[in-house]
Amino acid sequence: MVSAADPPYPYSAPVPERGSRLITIVLVNWNAPSHTLICLASLMRLNGPQPSIIVCDNDSRDDSYEIIREALLAMRAPPRVDWQPFHFWEAGATGEPGRPDSVQSPEIALIRTSRNRGFAGGVNACLIHALENPAMDYAWVLNNDTSVDADALLALLQVMEAQPDVGLCGSTLLYFDHPDRIQAVGGRYRPWLGITRHLLAHAPYQPEICHAVDVTAFDYIVGGSLFFRRSALERVGLLAEDYFLFFEELDWVQRMRRAAPDMRLGYAPDSLVYHKEGASTGASDAVRNSYRYDTDYFYQTSRLRFARRYFPWHYPPVRLSLLGVALNRLRRRQWRSVALALGLLVGWLPASLQPGSGANAP
Repeated sequence: MVSAADPPYPYSAPVPERGSRLITIVLVNWNAPSHTLICLASLMRLNGPQPSIIVCDNDSRDDSYEIIREALLAMRAPPRVDWQPFHFWEAGATGEPGRPDSVQSPEIALIRTSRNRGFAGGVNACLIHALENPAMDYAWVLNNDTSVDADALLALLQVMEAQPDVGLCGSTLLYFDHPDRIQAVGGRYRPWLGITRHLLAHAPYQPEICHAVDVTAFDYIVGGSLFFRRSALERVGLLAEDYFLFFEELDWVQRMRRAAPDMRLGYAPDSLVYHKEGASTGASDAVRNSYRYDTDYFYQTSRLRFARRYFPWHYPPVRLSLLGVALNRLRRRQWRSVALALGLLVGWLPASLQPGSGANAP
């Protein structure tokens, strides 16, 4: 458990440049305060304009909110006086966050939902608040199990300022435990199977290879780092909350291509983000790579929903592919996931296959 009494990060807030861009960084926490605090520590060392930060605790079952709140309050103590006062508020049960008085950037806000709204719901609670500030130019959505390079923000801004038609930009995601290996730079979607493929996954990190990436081949930006232009959010809208977990970023890109066909995806190869894959779903370090039924449930249901919504002509083979999923889970002796795949295949899921109350996801 992380203690806020001795925050694990020195901090000296940079002085915002006059006329610089205003950025809001969004983090969603669910039962993982230690990861969130490590991410915040890296954000405090960012070069460039001083951003606002909004942290949403998505109805955690532990004492995440109190731990993060105490840590932020400790950070606010002298000599860390360059930040404006924090603003603590709580989203309502209907999903509409209660809005505080208008706040000028930069700020740090901590909000709390009264129910687990899924990753997209937690992000949206933050974005609604961020968009209340008419001066905000960009929103940077990060998984809370990431740590960012000091120049990651500047690299994103460089791409967005140089390419005004980019509505959503991604970073180079590296494995936190193996920073010499790439997790993803972007992704492709295979509509016939309804599955995704991260580009350059597991490749050794070499800057020249990342700079040679063809962004036009991207079907989506990987959700560990999503850098939105404000005008893109205003034209396309927020993340779709009916996915709960997985495929939210693919859905948003499809909507962008329909609502804003003049906008495109971008990639900042020098924006390095280190990702502890799997930790943002609430798994502890000990079980992060182990089998988790709820993760399987949300992935399979989300990929079916996405295929049916945007590629209906491919939906039959995508659904049929669940037979292969069932055989794979059978080989692993994951009996509940076998039943899940077969239930989705035939279109009937008994109550016993639904995730537990409170849905074990972020």
